[in-house]
Amino acid sequence: MIEASAPGKLYLAGEYAVVEAGYPAVIAAVDQHLFVRLKQAETGKIHSTQHPDLFVTWSRHDHHICPDAPHPYQLITSSMRVVEDYVRTLGVDTETLYQIEIRSDLDDEQSGTKYGLGSSGAVTVGVVKAVLAYYEQAVVPLLVYKLSALAQLRIGMTGSFGDLAASSFGGIVAYHSVDRTWLKDMMEHLTILELVTQDWQGLSVESLDLPDGLDLLVGWTGSAASTEQLVADMQSQLGEDEKEAVHRQFLASNRTCVERLIRACHENDRKIVRETIVTNRKQLQEFSAGMGIVIETPQLARLCQLALAQGAVAKSSGAGGGDCGICLVDSPKQKEKITEAWEEVGIIPLPLSIAYRE
Repeated sequence: MIEASAPGKLYLAGEYAVVEAGYPAVIAAVDQHLFVRLKQAETGKIHSTQHPDLFVTWSRHDHHICPDAPHPYQLITSSMRVVEDYVRTLGVDTETLYQIEIRSDLDDEQSGTKYGLGSSGAVTVGVVKAVLAYYEQAVVPLLVYKLSALAQLRIGMTGSFGDLAASSFGGIVAYHSVDRTWLKDMMEHLTILELVTQDWQGLSVESLDLPDGLDLLVGWTGSAASTEQLVADMQSQLGEDEKEAVHRQFLASNRTCVERLIRACHENDRKIVRETIVTNRKQLQEFSAGMGIVIETPQLARLCQLALAQGAVAKSSGAGGGDCGICLVDSPKQKEKITEAWEEVGIIPLPLSIAYRE
């Protein structure tokens, strides 16, 4: 029996800009996890608690994974296939069948409500880690990230892959996204072994810590948002010159802000970290107004204002449009007061903390 897990994620800063190659974001892995169990079996099978009554069987054709019927698990099978493609280049046989079971703590177990913690990224990373371990390969964070990104690209997923970096590395990461145009081109010309062993254009993943005395508090506003849809809405606006100018200005100012945040974390400078969170929130507000999209909903604005009233700093996290807001607090008493204020207006404090790599 192989067991693997992958943490969820939350953006602290840099969302939207990080979609562009080489632009930075700061992302935290959080201690709600997705769990994968894998064992050799006579019949290949995939099961997830997301679809409790659905069991997908699969067999092999020329060593390759072939599901026996249409199914909703394309991300899981793509993750399985990409690892098997990789291990075959190392001379490993992929002849056996196995069963994969997936259970997630990233969503509300009773209602199935999504909190915006990056379930698609976590399932990709979790399956990649489990299949690597099954074939007795080292589960190295950078390798896991690269294989996970390839698995998602193969089925046409978009985005920065920042959730994959956070789930692969754990803790807090300063992330600069890979140039996806370059990567897609390399996928056409290189073997998977050549691809994962070379440096990727634009990509950087660096571990960070919050300055001493700062703690993360997360509130959920009660509405789920689709990151892919919100990013697509933003990108669809870029045909107009005015929107292009707004976007270019946002990218430049956001880069300056997030790089300042990264330096402040390295220098243990709590004051500057707080300032950059405030600045990044303002940048997102101006960007959303200029682009005609909704990032900070009224309830997310309320979350931020209630935190500010207690002397903390806060902002929306990720694509916005609902989901979570993050807050940095500097005392247990401040955290308690903000939690109480949120609960009074229907904002749910989530019991999350940073998930560091074991």
